[in-house]
Amino acid sequence: MVKIVEVQSEIYDLGKAEDICTHIEKCGRTCYKSENLITDSTAVPFILGILKSGHESVIEHANIIYSMPLCDKNKEIFSLRDIRGLTVSVEKHPVSGEDVIVVSGNIRALRDLARQRDVHDFLLLSGLDIFYIAPNGRRVFEGLKIEGIQKSAFSELHNYVTTHSICDIGAYKDVTRHRFASFSIESTRYCNYSKGKFGSELTMVEPCNIEKGSALYAQWLETMEMIEKSYMKMAELGAKGDQLRMILPHSCKADMIMTASVAAWKHIFALRCHSAAHPSVRLVMKKALANIYKLYPDFLREQYQEFISA
Repeated sequence: MVKIVEVQSEIYDLGKAEDICTHIEKCGRTCYKSENLITDSTAVPFILGILKSGHESVIEHANIIYSMPLCDKNKEIFSLRDIRGLTVSVEKHPVSGEDVIVVSGNIRALRDLARQRDVHDFLLLSGLDIFYIAPNGRRVFEGLKIEGIQKSAFSELHNYVTTHSICDIGAYKDVTRHRFASFSIESTRYCNYSKGKFGSELTMVEPCNIEKGSALYAQWLETMEMIEKSYMKMAELGAKGDQLRMILPHSCKADMIMTASVAAWKHIFALRCHSAAHPSVRLVMKKALANIYKLYPDFLREQYQEFISA
């Protein structure tokens, strides 16, 4: 019989540079549901494997925020803003009150900046040598300093939140349309649910738009159980993960890691918590909103009042 679970959402906190590697491993292992393999010494080998494979989307879940003086030499950064995942603005420094250039970006963006534009300042200043492209690479900017990891005293353009949500496949397919966010999703190709690791069962998300106990719900449940039976039979016949995944329904449960700036989250909430959004999308996004609101109540008050407290 299929397992039924509820939609959930939580924040994966990251605030220190020394935690970046463990944070990335925690996010990345969601794809293969191998969190049970995490130890105090597995983060670096895991990341080295990712970098070797070239699939660097996982390292997008860690962001570093920098500042530097607003001088002519440093204005070169404005010509580099086409690097995906890099954000640049001019803001007042919260301590000095002076206008400064604020630059933030995820680790992949900083590596792309080094690879594509031969600018290594940001990576080298991070001190995370596992990500270096060239240890003696070109340094361009003056007075560059780190202001925070994921969080800063600057605007919401330069503050980032990573969430871990349990939702259905249909919901994450809608949410991943947002291009100014980074995602790591439980892989239905590499996760073979016929194995004992997954309890030899399929896990479905409780439908929020079908009344439990109704005839409609009974039909939905019967269909899910039929799919599970077919899935297991195909596995017995030797089907591989990329064949098995083809019969999984939108109701199938998936773990989703999502990272975006708080400014991007606000835009996403305005669209995905709205009544026009699909009910399952709205449910998971409202749970994320409730959590992120606790961190940024002033910035997200309008969305919170409209979609949750109303």
